Amino acid sequence: MFRPAFLIAAACALSSATALSAAPVLDIHPTTTPPKIDGVLSPGEWDRAAHSDDFRQIEPQENAAPREHTEFWATYDTDYLYVAVRCHDTAGRAGIRAYSMQRDQDNGSDDIVRIVLDTFHRQNDGYYFALTAAGGRHDGLVQNKDDANPEWDSIWLGRTSIDDAGWSAEFTIPVKSLSFDPANDVWGFDVARAVRRTQEVMRWAGRVRNKPTTSLPNLGTLRGLTGLRQGRGLDFKPFASLTRRSAPQSGEKTADFKPGFDLVWHVTPSLAATFTVNTDFADAEVDERQVNLGRFSLFFPEKRSFFTQDASLFTFAGLREDPLPFFSRRIGLADDGTKVDLRGGVKLTGRTGPLTLGLLDVQTAAHEGLDAKNLLVGRAAVQVLGESSAGLIFTHGDPRFNGDNTLVGADFNYLNSHLADRKTVAAHAAIQATDSDFAGGRGTAATLALDYPNDPFTAFVFFSRIDSRFEPALGFVPRTGIRDHHLFTRYRWYRDNFWLRRIDLVAEADLVTDLRGRRLDDTLWFPALEAGTPAGDFLNFQVQRHRERLDTPFAIRPGIVIPVGDYAWTQFQFLYFSNRSRPVNLEIQWRRLGFYTGHRDDYELALGWRPSRHLELNAGWKLREIRLPEGNFNLRIGSAKAVYTFTPDLQLSLLAQYDNFSDQLGVNLRLKWVVQPGNEIFAIVNEGYDTSLDHFRPVQNDTSLKAAWTYRF
Repeated sequence: MFRPAFLIAAACALSSATALSAAPVLDIHPTTTPPKIDGVLSPGEWDRAAHSDDFRQIEPQENAAPREHTEFWATYDTDYLYVAVRCHDTAGRAGIRAYSMQRDQDNGSDDIVRIVLDTFHRQNDGYYFALTAAGGRHDGLVQNKDDANPEWDSIWLGRTSIDDAGWSAEFTIPVKSLSFDPANDVWGFDVARAVRRTQEVMRWAGRVRNKPTTSLPNLGTLRGLTGLRQGRGLDFKPFASLTRRSAPQSGEKTADFKPGFDLVWHVTPSLAATFTVNTDFADAEVDERQVNLGRFSLFFPEKRSFFTQDASLFTFAGLREDPLPFFSRRIGLADDGTKVDLRGGVKLTGRTGPLTLGLLDVQTAAHEGLDAKNLLVGRAAVQVLGESSAGLIFTHGDPRFNGDNTLVGADFNYLNSHLADRKTVAAHAAIQATDSDFAGGRGTAATLALDYPNDPFTAFVFFSRIDSRFEPALGFVPRTGIRDHHLFTRYRWYRDNFWLRRIDLVAEADLVTDLRGRRLDDTLWFPALEAGTPAGDFLNFQVQRHRERLDTPFAIRPGIVIPVGDYAWTQFQFLYFSNRSRPVNLEIQWRRLGFYTGHRDDYELALGWRPSRHLELNAGWKLREIRLPEGNFNLRIGSAKAVYTFTPDLQLSLLAQYDNFSDQLGVNLRLKWVVQPGNEIFAIVNEGYDTSLDHFRPVQNDTSLKAAWTYRF
């Protein structure tokens, strides 16, 4: 079933390549009078900075002249990079969407400007920084050429202002917040702007509609960055947290004072060593509540800043979930989410010549019958063939069991972004091997992927073979002893009319067999239609046909057991998302499907309201109605969140989450105050309530106060 996709992608890869349209170049010069970063472009303040207004439209029409005029300025001194963007708007104040001052709240609600930096000019990993019209700051890493990782936060400053003719944004980015090669005065660079009122996106470079703004191979060039100073290359970040825990039912109360520090030493300007002592994650955001109705483990994203920093350097073979050789949530978190103390650790990350390095070694405390553990991860990759890379990964230690576990792996990642008509093709191949006491020996996993991510046609083919004894103790693999075959294809039409702007026809298939080739599961999504409107609304309709074999009984709920058998069913789905640039947005999802011996109906509703740039309210409700001969049950998950942002540096949020399986209501109150970039204070309250007897009984109360200060030398 995959032969046509392979042939199509291979034919495109072998087609004669043509050069991309010339990427723009901006020659930048240092300043002796740094601009004041207040969001207001004062007269004469940016006159000597490099300037450009050569933007082109990406959406709704590729490479067309923009409807709104945009211009930017860039300059620098030994310590900072400065960028200012002027967003002219013919509709004045009334046309600007400015709802969110929240950090990293990039949900499509606001007009926004974004800058992207490839500081090594290697088109492999980089950074992005953004400001909403309301002043909300966004930042993140760019990894694997174009993947945006928003969980990374850095030290920088940005301000915005709105006037009758549009809005302005000013950025100041400390060069100490970036890794770069001081011998190289050329960086990859782009500036992009989104106008939510008209759904217009424009860029200075990267003028290819099917590529994200963070596509590093499509950036322009910033030239002339010399004399940048990283000082002594030392960042010292002491922190301390005080946590009071109480269990109302037992009356037990404890208090825990936890001081610690992170010390970052730039061994070279592009290679950093991080030492951490008594690492604390009290300020990490809580996970979105999920309830598992399947047989295999769920995947939760990493939110702890110590691990998201330089996370791109540990990525392997383009894998995002399965089979991951390294999944940082295995460190410092038990399987049930219980926190495990980290006594200390060291991390070495960065680049030296064509080599990219990532080394992590941490010591966890003993807990719940498990010994203290030393956990080691090493990753190295070298750039080859221009845009491609080859590398190795190594892990040692098992955080969940008293035994040894070792993993080694090798990968090759091919990329060619210079095919005819500005097309791209990528391929990934990898092999991993583990030796695990828990699994009782050695096991391997092999993966192969081919990606043709272009317009109008996109194709992705993935194959994996995972031994039954493959056990990556510091990674993530929910299912072993299988072969997985996956195919995704999409054809996209762009239209310019009142009803639709984009139509996608999607066909997707997945086949899982055991190692002997016997079918276990297979799924076909077809037809699947997706459409986007000129107003920014989104609709999806799809039919899914699924077959699943159970070789052992499956207890989906206590007392409700799905018997051994071969099951097949069809699913119908409808999904609607309204544009978030309105004060009120709505999300509706409905599914009707057969389900093992019976049937199931899924309903999801989410509502958001932004009455001002300070206040945002969101509520969500999920209902799963399962009807089986073995027993009926409903799953209900509800959430409500209120966020009040006093300023971009001071935010108060309240999150409540509930599900009827656990009958637990969790409440999280979080206050974050950025005294100045790098210096932060958090106050966090986590409460849990048992609702099983139709009233609220407190079962948990954790109150934490944490402060962290950064000193740079």
